[in-house]
This record gives sequence, C-alpha cells and structure tokens, in this order.
Amino acid sequence: MKDKRACIFYFLMTIILLDFGNQIRKLSYSPYLTNADNPFFSINHINNSGSAFSLFQNQSAILAIFGILAVLFIAYQVIKKITFNDKLQLLSMTIFSAGALGNVIERIQFKYVIDYIKLNFINFPIFNAFDIMICVGIFLYCIYLFLDFKKAKNEQN
Repeated sequence: MKDKRACIFYFLMTIILLDFGNQIRKLSYSPYLTNADNPFFSINHINNSGSAFSLFQNQSAILAIFGILAVLFIAYQVIKKITFNDKLQLLSMTIFSAGALGNVIERIQFKYVIDYIKLNFINFPIFNAFDIMICVGIFLYCIYLFLDFKKAKNEQN
C-alpha cells in the first residue's frame, strides 16, 4: 500500500460521491424540477441501455463489466502507486470511479442507466449526474497529465 491516506480518501470520497449522484437522481423525480421551464435545462427521464451517444445499445452487461474493470484498475493504481501528495490525480480518479460505479450499479439493478438532464440551449444527448462525474474526472486527469508533463519538462532543463 503506497499511501494509506490516499486509499482512505479514495474509498470514502467514492462512496460519498456515489451517494450524491444517487440523491440527484432521486431529486430529479421532484415535480418542482420535472415541471421547471427554463432556457438552460429540463428533466426528461429516459432509460439508456447503451453508452454515450447511444452507442452499444442493449449491451448493459458488457458495459457493466467494462466499468467494473476500469474501477478495479483505478483502485489498484491508488493502492499501489498514488500518494496523498498527488491530490489532483487522486481527485480525478475518485470522481471518475464514483461516476463509473454509479452507472454500473444502475446497469446491474435496472439493466439500463437513467438519464434525465437535457440541455435546452444546445442539441446534446440527455445525460445523468454520473456521466458528469466521469467527464469531470477525465478532464481533471488530463489537467494533471499536462501539469505533470510540464513539471517533468522543467526539471529536465
């Protein structure tokens, strides 16, 4: 175990973010939100048996397995290689894992994910809070990689 604090942070924050995403899904059934009329977003529940942009339709089992493998790989990286000093890397992996696990749990429970956030100002597929977590996690990891590359380049000079 590389850094016990990093592991504890990863597992606790993943659980907290999973619960947060689940609460957002439950809140999305509120009549106050489903009847909200605004230019930014609306709540439209759809059952998505595929992945992003309706790829891999009716392949929930394969997508769930892929999600589980991704989270297990990340958990292994956190346990073996990540330190608590690598905060941005740790945070990005935590947010990504929570989003992936949230979608995996819905795929196992319902055989699909429940998407509900529709952006009204752009033509974009409906998505959910776990999808946002996955995208934010990937975005933060890209920033980490950029900063790490820049740091390594500066150390060479």
